[in-house]
Amino acid sequence: MLRFGILGAGRILAKHGPAFALVKDAQLVAIASRDLERARAAAQQYGAARAHAGYETLLADSEVDVVINALHNGLHCEWTIRALEAGKHVLCEKPLACSSDEVERMFAAAHSCRRWLLEGFMYRFHPQMVEAQQLVIGGAIGRVVHIHSRFTGYGRDSQNPRYWADAGGGALMDLGCYCVNLSRLFAGEPQQVQARAHIENGVDLTIAGTMVLAGNATAAFFCSFESEGSYGAEIIGTTGKLMIPHPWLPPASPAELILTRDGQSETIRVNAPSPRFGHFALEIEHFCECIRENHPPQFPPATDAERDSRGNMRAIELLLSAARLNP
Repeated sequence: MLRFGILGAGRILAKHGPAFALVKDAQLVAIASRDLERARAAAQQYGAARAHAGYETLLADSEVDVVINALHNGLHCEWTIRALEAGKHVLCEKPLACSSDEVERMFAAAHSCRRWLLEGFMYRFHPQMVEAQQLVIGGAIGRVVHIHSRFTGYGRDSQNPRYWADAGGGALMDLGCYCVNLSRLFAGEPQQVQARAHIENGVDLTIAGTMVLAGNATAAFFCSFESEGSYGAEIIGTTGKLMIPHPWLPPASPAELILTRDGQSETIRVNAPSPRFGHFALEIEHFCECIRENHPPQFPPATDAERDSRGNMRAIELLLSAARLNP
């Protein structure tokens, strides 16, 4: 039985916490917060045996094998490295870090400590995304020529770390990282990028970007803290197109893909874990398998997760640099 501890009692805990009820041979045993009462309330809600006042005490807990780093972006690097050095494997929420330099330091620590590190792009583990990849790889829409994706939603209180420049805040880091990741998944690494953004206090609140990807496919994305919630992705090929209406957080099973060819649309229903956050459980199960069998984490069906994390951070940096030149 692998024993998990979670750093942070914020909103992401409400997605990770229930997932453990669906995972075999893994247990949530500890939750840490700088506010002990908040940690106690969360531990009681999700059945964790212990609540820790502060992150250091959770890392010192000998009954924790694996740490989920659910802190804000600006704390990912520091506390992931400290967890690895404490002998814990780490599942770190996306985006993995605030820069490529941080990503390199985190994986260097993982290698040095002989522990596994996985970036928490849970949407990659949902069966609908595996099905979408198989359709595209199998030639269902021909050669990919363009990808369009969006992820928007009204932001939270301005005191939230998502609005802090020194905490890795911004719409691209928080929401657009998904769009960048999906574009790279289906069409490779960016060769050229352009972006424009609405920036306040050093933080992009809205950003639109384009990328020229491998094989001359293009991608366009839009993400924002300033608009009504909107989600979706469309992959356009030479002989058809594939729409993913809910790529990031699909509703309860079945998920749906819409495949269009020759003017005819077909809805493909994909069975998935019944609870809405079941793909978090699939992510945890995969990480547990990696730890038990001592092999590197992969995004299904067979993408090296470490390499993917490096590529995603490089692409985000390119887009942020372009946006700051064209505010």
